[in-house]
Amino acid sequence: MEQKAAQQQTASPDSKLLADFLREFNIARGSLTLYPPEHPQVTASSSKTLERLERLFFNRKEITLGVAPEALFFEHQWLDKENPSFRSFATFLSQIGIASLSFRQGLAADELIRFCQLLRSDQKTIEEFGGFSLLLQQQLINNVQIVPIDYSAFQSSTEKKERSALVNTDLWEDFLHGLLDNILDLGEGGLRLDPKTIAELLNEKLASTKEEDLPAGAVDDFVGQLLDRPSHPQQNSSGAELGELLNHLSPRLQDSFLAGTFRVLEQNQDAAQQTIEKLSPELLQNSLDPRLQQQLKSSPRLVELVGQLAANPKTDGTHSARTDSAPMSKEMVRARLDVLFSEEKHDVYLPSTYSSTLKNIFSDNATSTLPEDEQEQLKAGFENQSVEQQCCAVIFELLEEPHELEDEEAMQQNLLDLSRFFLDTGNFRALREIYQVWAAYLQSGQSKINILDERVLANHVQQAFMLEVLDGVEIWGEEQSRPIREYVASVGEPYTKPVIERLAQAKQFSQRRYWMDILEAIGTDANQLLLQSLNDDRWYLIRNLLILLGKNITPATLKAVNQLTDHPHPKVRQEVLRVLFYCTPATANQMLLKELDSDDPEAQLSAIQVANLSRNTEILNLLHKRIQTDIDDDFDLQCKKEILTTLALIGHRESLSILRYLLQKKGLFSSKRQKQFQADIIQSFAKYPRSDAEKILQEVAKGRHKQQANELLQQLTGETS
Repeated sequence: MEQKAAQQQTASPDSKLLADFLREFNIARGSLTLYPPEHPQVTASSSKTLERLERLFFNRKEITLGVAPEALFFEHQWLDKENPSFRSFATFLSQIGIASLSFRQGLAADELIRFCQLLRSDQKTIEEFGGFSLLLQQQLINNVQIVPIDYSAFQSSTEKKERSALVNTDLWEDFLHGLLDNILDLGEGGLRLDPKTIAELLNEKLASTKEEDLPAGAVDDFVGQLLDRPSHPQQNSSGAELGELLNHLSPRLQDSFLAGTFRVLEQNQDAAQQTIEKLSPELLQNSLDPRLQQQLKSSPRLVELVGQLAANPKTDGTHSARTDSAPMSKEMVRARLDVLFSEEKHDVYLPSTYSSTLKNIFSDNATSTLPEDEQEQLKAGFENQSVEQQCCAVIFELLEEPHELEDEEAMQQNLLDLSRFFLDTGNFRALREIYQVWAAYLQSGQSKINILDERVLANHVQQAFMLEVLDGVEIWGEEQSRPIREYVASVGEPYTKPVIERLAQAKQFSQRRYWMDILEAIGTDANQLLLQSLNDDRWYLIRNLLILLGKNITPATLKAVNQLTDHPHPKVRQEVLRVLFYCTPATANQMLLKELDSDDPEAQLSAIQVANLSRNTEILNLLHKRIQTDIDDDFDLQCKKEILTTLALIGHRESLSILRYLLQKKGLFSSKRQKQFQADIIQSFAKYPRSDAEKILQEVAKGRHKQQANELLQQLTGETS
């Protein structure tokens, strides 16, 4: 403990660099709450974060941070626990279940952005999608490594308490020392890690260590500590835990640890039996004499026998008396005959006439009375037929009538296997047919299967199965995009949450449109989860969800939308306005006036773009006033272009008079922006009612904008002026 205290008081020489990096990293994470990944602000903050990280890579290739609930552990030292940057970052990582975070040299900006997006998910979501390891692999984040918290590894010497009470600083420090230094304190006062976790840590931390660099004494001490560790009533014995640990080690480490294990077990016979009973047959085979190994390789049945012998408890030398077997039933005899006639030498059991006929059929010299063109047509027909689809068709026909429970269970297993096959081969039409036909059969009232024993529909909505289906959009391409959409829509609500996450991660408009189409196809069953997702921090996701919810307004939807009127991002408030104009125009007009008077230019621009939905004269007058002001900069010109579009969509005649006045208005000189604005005014006339547009264009054609006005008149009337 004195050594730990000294470590806690020592400041790392790179603490300031690390603090700068974490501060920029937090800024990069925060920028993704306001902007999409491709936004310049996100790119700039990510580049700045990587610059800080490169300074830390000056004398090392990897940066590893150990994480406690309120502190960070870096290079054998606790960082300043009073530093707010360290504390907040440690708290954040702990809440999403991270015990260790490593950055490798070569981390690219796009990897960093994807990692920041991944950190926006809560711990439950991460676990539902397979954990950090799978998500990092799926997102192609190769230069970031995460070790998740294993809460089962923390156990105090007293009675178990709540999870938060177990994770104290001393326990975390022991865990991080073990994780970073290849030291696992397995004594009574240290951590209790389950064998699989210890194996994973050893595989990871000793991956680059040469076998000759692993001292035999260190391995013996490690095994000895594990065997000497006191067992708990609700846990396996130390010998059994050692056997399980050896099963999960990498093959390279198994050789070293097996040798050390056998050396220690010579002195501990009780533990030896418990350990060997837990070893897998393959591992036992590898530990045997080479001559016996060769015999095992030539006899797979012997391998199974070794496993059975290792798994069986001691019999104390007693043997059971032999009993006469009961006569076999007709079903058993039939089953064994089926096996007999399925052997390779099946022709031995066929009559000679049958055998010769079959050989003639399958020989190259077989003749046929069918014309050659009909033979080719018949052959093509057979080649184009899927045996699996034909099996499905047969099962579907059988399901038209009620069956016994045993037959139903057999068909259920067949459909389960076929579902796996069709998913692997990208046949989502067949997958949808299986789901719909089997669901209809279960709902028909004819089925005898207990709903708790149903496995086909349950398999289709398993998390891993659904993720594979959604991955198929990218794997199988455009050809299968529609079948996948139709299949997901047929399954419905279970797909809502993973599809929402895909929508949040989609970078291209076409991808976002596709996922939104799926959510729309799922229908009202998705509404509950859509409403819950409105609490997400990603503004662009909320905007897209509002677009979907706006197509089917319910009282619950309206209530949720009203709670977003003060959302920090203007694009979200813009979609809120669209929904409110459809339901409560008076409330929408009040909000629109507030947005138009905002000091935020982006808020003003977003409000102008939806102002055409209003028929309020106060808003129309405000737009008329804005369009007559001077053009100060490019953003002001952009706002005026948006006002022109909005006024054209409203189509009020008073707007035409004001626009004609702006074209006739003269000054000492016209700027480039002013000329561009006047050209945009003329083009906007095409969006007004044709009779009004032609009339005003004829008047404008008499002035200095004659050429542009005549060109537009020609487009509208088809006549040459």
